[in-house]
Amino acid sequence: MLTRRALTALATEPGTWLVLALCGAAPWLFIDWFQPGLLIAAAAIGLSVLLALLWPVLKLRDPAFIERLLPAPGELGAAGEVRVRKLEADLARLGAEQGVEQLRLMRQKLDRLVEVLRHRLDEGEVTYGRYLGTAEQVYLAGLDNLHEVVVTLTSLSGMDEAYLDRRVEDIERDGITDKERLELETIRQSRGVLEGQRAKVEDLLAENERAMAVLDNTSAALAGTRMRGGHASLSADEAIGELEALAARTGRYASGK
Repeated sequence: MLTRRALTALATEPGTWLVLALCGAAPWLFIDWFQPGLLIAAAAIGLSVLLALLWPVLKLRDPAFIERLLPAPGELGAAGEVRVRKLEADLARLGAEQGVEQLRLMRQKLDRLVEVLRHRLDEGEVTYGRYLGTAEQVYLAGLDNLHEVVVTLTSLSGMDEAYLDRRVEDIERDGITDKERLELETIRQSRGVLEGQRAKVEDLLAENERAMAVLDNTSAALAGTRMRGGHASLSADEAIGELEALAARTGRYASGK
Protein backbone atom coordinates (compact mmCIF):
# COMPACT_ATOMS: atom_id res chain seq x y z
CA MET A 1 0.00 0.00 0.00
CA LEU A 2 1.35 3.41 -0.96
CA THR A 3 2.06 5.78 1.88
CA ARG A 4 1.13 9.45 1.79
CA ARG A 5 4.80 10.30 1.24
CA ALA A 6 4.96 7.95 -1.75
CA LEU A 7 1.74 9.34 -3.23
CA THR A 8 3.05 12.88 -2.88
CA ALA A 9 6.31 11.91 -4.58
CA LEU A 10 4.43 10.22 -7.41
CA ALA A 11 2.18 13.25 -7.85
CA THR A 12 5.23 15.52 -8.24
CA GLU A 13 6.92 13.15 -10.69
CA PRO A 14 6.61 14.53 -14.28
CA GLY A 15 6.49 11.02 -15.70
CA THR A 16 3.34 10.26 -13.69
CA TRP A 17 1.29 12.85 -15.53
CA LEU A 18 2.66 11.72 -18.90
CA VAL A 19 1.72 8.11 -18.16
CA LEU A 20 -1.77 9.12 -17.01
CA ALA A 21 -2.26 11.25 -20.10
CA LEU A 22 -1.16 8.46 -22.44
CA CYS A 23 -3.17 5.78 -20.63
CA GLY A 24 -6.21 8.01 -20.69
CA ALA A 25 -5.96 9.17 -24.29
CA ALA A 26 -4.66 6.01 -25.99
CA PRO A 27 -7.77 3.80 -25.59
CA TRP A 28 -10.13 6.54 -26.72
CA LEU A 29 -7.99 7.29 -29.77
CA PHE A 30 -7.81 3.58 -30.53
CA ILE A 31 -11.59 3.19 -30.22
CA ASP A 32 -12.29 6.33 -32.23
CA TRP A 33 -9.91 5.33 -35.03
CA PHE A 34 -10.63 1.61 -35.39
CA GLN A 35 -14.23 1.44 -34.15
CA PRO A 36 -13.73 -2.05 -32.62
CA GLY A 37 -16.38 -4.18 -31.05
CA LEU A 38 -17.44 -3.83 -27.42
CA LEU A 39 -15.18 -6.65 -26.21
CA ILE A 40 -12.04 -5.27 -27.87
CA ALA A 41 -12.85 -1.74 -26.70
CA ALA A 42 -13.22 -2.98 -23.11
CA ALA A 43 -9.91 -4.86 -23.42
CA ALA A 44 -8.16 -1.69 -24.65
CA ILE A 45 -9.50 0.30 -21.70
CA GLY A 46 -8.55 -2.48 -19.28
CA LEU A 47 -5.02 -2.64 -20.70
CA SER A 48 -4.61 1.12 -20.24
CA VAL A 49 -5.80 0.89 -16.63
CA LEU A 50 -3.38 -1.98 -15.99
CA LEU A 51 -0.46 -0.01 -17.44
CA ALA A 52 -1.39 3.00 -15.30
CA LEU A 53 -1.41 0.78 -12.18
CA LEU A 54 1.98 -0.68 -13.12
CA TRP A 55 3.60 2.77 -13.10
CA PRO A 56 3.83 3.08 -9.27
CA VAL A 57 5.22 -0.47 -9.08
CA LEU A 58 7.97 0.38 -11.55
CA LYS A 59 8.81 3.67 -9.78
CA LEU A 60 9.14 1.86 -6.45
CA ARG A 61 11.92 -0.20 -8.05
CA ASP A 62 13.80 2.98 -9.00
CA PRO A 63 16.62 3.68 -6.45
CA ALA A 64 16.50 7.43 -7.11
CA PHE A 65 12.76 7.50 -6.43
CA ILE A 66 13.14 5.39 -3.28
CA GLU A 67 15.75 7.84 -2.00
CA ARG A 68 13.18 10.64 -2.25
CA LEU A 69 10.86 8.66 0.01
CA LEU A 70 13.45 8.24 2.75
CA PRO A 71 13.36 10.92 5.46
CA ALA A 72 16.36 13.20 5.70
CA PRO A 73 18.69 12.58 8.66
CA GLY A 74 17.12 14.06 11.76
CA GLU A 75 13.82 14.66 9.98
CA LEU A 76 11.02 14.10 12.47
CA GLY A 77 7.97 14.51 10.28
CA ALA A 78 5.36 17.23 10.63
CA ALA A 79 4.34 16.23 14.15
CA GLY A 80 7.98 15.95 15.22
CA GLU A 81 8.84 19.39 13.88
CA VAL A 82 5.92 20.83 15.85
CA ARG A 83 7.35 19.21 18.99
CA VAL A 84 10.76 20.71 18.26
CA ARG A 85 9.24 24.19 17.91
CA LYS A 86 7.38 23.67 21.18
CA LEU A 87 10.60 22.50 22.80
CA GLU A 88 12.33 25.67 21.66
CA ALA A 89 9.48 27.82 23.00
CA ASP A 90 9.53 25.99 26.35
CA LEU A 91 13.29 26.42 26.71
CA ALA A 92 13.01 30.12 25.95
CA ARG A 93 10.11 30.54 28.40
CA LEU A 94 12.13 28.88 31.17
CA GLY A 95 15.17 31.05 30.46
CA ALA A 96 17.33 28.15 29.21
CA GLU A 97 19.24 30.19 26.63
CA GLN A 98 21.99 27.58 26.36
CA GLY A 99 19.35 24.95 25.55
CA VAL A 100 17.81 27.14 22.83
CA GLU A 101 21.23 27.60 21.26
CA GLN A 102 21.99 23.87 21.50
CA LEU A 103 18.75 23.05 19.73
CA ARG A 104 19.83 25.18 16.77
CA LEU A 105 23.46 24.08 16.74
CA MET A 106 22.82 20.34 17.02
CA ARG A 107 20.72 20.36 13.85
CA GLN A 108 23.29 22.52 12.10
CA LYS A 109 26.13 20.19 13.04
CA LEU A 110 24.17 17.10 11.99
CA ASP A 111 23.43 18.67 8.59
CA ARG A 112 27.11 19.53 8.11
CA LEU A 113 28.20 15.99 8.96
CA VAL A 114 25.67 14.57 6.49
CA GLU A 115 26.98 16.89 3.78
CA VAL A 116 30.56 15.78 4.41
CA LEU A 117 29.46 12.14 4.36
CA ARG A 118 27.80 12.58 0.97
CA HIS A 119 31.01 13.99 -0.44
CA ARG A 120 33.19 11.25 1.06
CA LEU A 121 31.11 8.10 0.73
CA ASP A 122 28.57 6.48 -1.57
CA GLU A 123 25.16 6.36 0.09
CA GLY A 124 24.89 2.63 -0.54
CA GLU A 125 28.03 1.84 1.45
CA VAL A 126 27.70 0.16 4.83
CA THR A 127 30.06 2.70 6.38
CA TYR A 128 27.84 5.56 5.20
CA GLY A 129 24.82 4.07 6.94
CA ARG A 130 26.89 3.40 10.04
CA TYR A 131 28.01 7.01 10.37
CA LEU A 132 24.62 8.42 9.44
CA GLY A 133 22.60 6.23 11.79
CA THR A 134 24.92 6.88 14.71
CA ALA A 135 25.01 10.64 14.13
CA GLU A 136 21.22 10.76 13.94
CA GLN A 137 20.98 8.76 17.16
CA VAL A 138 23.25 11.30 18.89
CA TYR A 139 21.09 14.16 17.59
CA LEU A 140 17.84 12.56 18.78
CA ALA A 141 19.39 11.80 22.17
CA GLY A 142 20.29 15.48 22.39
CA LEU A 143 16.65 16.39 21.79
CA ASP A 144 15.65 13.98 24.56
CA ASN A 145 18.13 15.70 26.87
CA LEU A 146 16.65 19.11 26.12
CA HIS A 147 13.15 17.78 26.76
CA GLU A 148 14.39 16.52 30.11
CA VAL A 149 15.84 19.98 30.78
CA VAL A 150 12.39 21.47 30.21
CA VAL A 151 10.74 18.97 32.58
CA THR A 152 13.38 19.57 35.27
CA LEU A 153 13.26 23.36 35.01
CA THR A 154 9.47 23.26 35.12
CA SER A 155 9.62 21.34 38.39
CA LEU A 156 12.13 23.84 39.76
CA SER A 157 9.92 26.77 38.84
CA GLY A 158 7.37 25.59 41.43
CA MET A 159 9.90 25.83 44.27
CA ASP A 160 10.37 29.28 45.87
CA GLU A 161 13.98 29.30 47.07
CA ALA A 162 13.73 32.88 48.35
CA TYR A 163 10.85 31.84 50.61
CA LEU A 164 12.88 28.93 51.96
CA ASP A 165 15.79 31.27 52.75
CA ARG A 166 13.47 33.69 54.57
CA ARG A 167 12.01 30.87 56.67
CA VAL A 168 15.49 29.75 57.71
CA GLU A 169 16.38 33.32 58.75
CA ASP A 170 13.12 33.69 60.70
CA ILE A 171 13.59 30.38 62.51
CA GLU A 172 17.24 30.95 63.41
CA ARG A 173 16.65 34.54 64.58
CA ASP A 174 14.59 33.69 67.69
CA GLY A 175 15.92 30.26 68.59
CA ILE A 176 14.87 26.89 67.24
CA THR A 177 12.02 24.92 68.77
CA ASP A 178 11.52 21.19 68.22
CA LYS A 179 8.77 21.90 65.70
CA GLU A 180 10.98 24.38 63.86
CA ARG A 181 13.84 21.90 63.86
CA LEU A 182 11.62 19.55 61.86
CA GLU A 183 10.76 22.40 59.48
CA LEU A 184 14.47 23.17 59.03
CA GLU A 185 15.10 19.55 58.12
CA THR A 186 12.31 19.74 55.53
CA ILE A 187 13.81 22.94 54.11
CA ARG A 188 17.24 21.28 53.87
CA GLN A 189 15.68 18.41 51.97
CA SER A 190 13.99 20.86 49.60
CA ARG A 191 17.29 22.63 49.04
CA GLY A 192 18.90 19.27 48.33
CA VAL A 193 16.28 18.60 45.69
CA LEU A 194 16.91 22.03 44.16
CA GLU A 195 20.65 21.47 44.02
CA GLY A 196 20.21 17.98 42.60
CA GLN A 197 17.87 19.18 39.88
CA ARG A 198 20.17 22.04 38.94
CA ALA A 199 23.08 19.61 38.74
CA LYS A 200 20.98 17.38 36.50
CA VAL A 201 20.27 20.29 34.13
CA GLU A 202 23.98 21.14 34.04
CA ASP A 203 24.84 17.51 33.27
CA LEU A 204 22.29 17.33 30.47
CA LEU A 205 23.54 20.53 28.86
CA ALA A 206 27.16 19.43 29.28
CA GLU A 207 26.28 16.11 27.63
CA ASN A 208 24.87 17.98 24.66
CA GLU A 209 27.97 20.17 24.43
CA ARG A 210 30.01 16.99 24.30
CA ALA A 211 27.73 15.59 21.57
CA MET A 212 28.16 18.71 19.45
CA ALA A 213 31.93 18.56 19.86
CA VAL A 214 31.95 14.92 18.72
CA LEU A 215 29.80 15.76 15.69
CA ASP A 216 32.26 18.52 14.82
CA ASN A 217 35.25 16.22 15.32
CA THR A 218 33.67 13.54 13.13
CA SER A 219 32.99 16.05 10.34
CA ALA A 220 36.57 17.31 10.54
CA ALA A 221 38.02 13.79 10.56
CA LEU A 222 36.00 12.78 7.50
CA ALA A 223 36.71 16.02 5.66
CA GLY A 224 40.44 15.39 6.03
CA THR A 225 40.34 11.69 5.14
CA ARG A 226 40.25 9.86 1.82
CA MET A 227 37.53 7.25 2.21
CA ARG A 228 36.77 5.97 -1.30
CA GLY A 229 38.57 2.85 -2.36
CA GLY A 230 39.08 1.67 1.22
CA HIS A 231 41.66 4.31 2.17
CA ALA A 232 40.11 5.09 5.56
CA SER A 233 42.61 6.49 8.02
CA LEU A 234 42.82 5.87 11.74
CA SER A 235 41.41 9.32 12.48
CA ALA A 236 38.16 8.40 10.72
CA ASP A 237 37.99 5.10 12.61
CA GLU A 238 38.54 6.93 15.85
CA ALA A 239 35.84 9.44 14.94
CA ILE A 240 33.14 6.83 14.37
CA GLY A 241 34.26 4.98 17.51
CA GLU A 242 33.86 8.15 19.55
CA LEU A 243 30.51 8.87 17.93
CA GLU A 244 29.23 5.36 18.69
CA ALA A 245 30.49 5.49 22.27
CA LEU A 246 28.67 8.78 22.76
CA ALA A 247 25.46 7.42 21.22
CA ALA A 248 25.60 4.46 23.60
CA ARG A 249 25.66 6.62 26.70
CA THR A 250 23.61 9.69 25.74
CA GLY A 251 19.99 10.10 26.74
CA ARG A 252 20.47 8.21 30.02
CA TYR A 253 18.13 10.54 31.91
CA ALA A 254 15.35 10.21 29.32
CA SER A 255 15.68 6.43 29.35
CA GLY A 256 15.54 6.28 33.14
CA LYS A 257 19.04 4.79 33.52
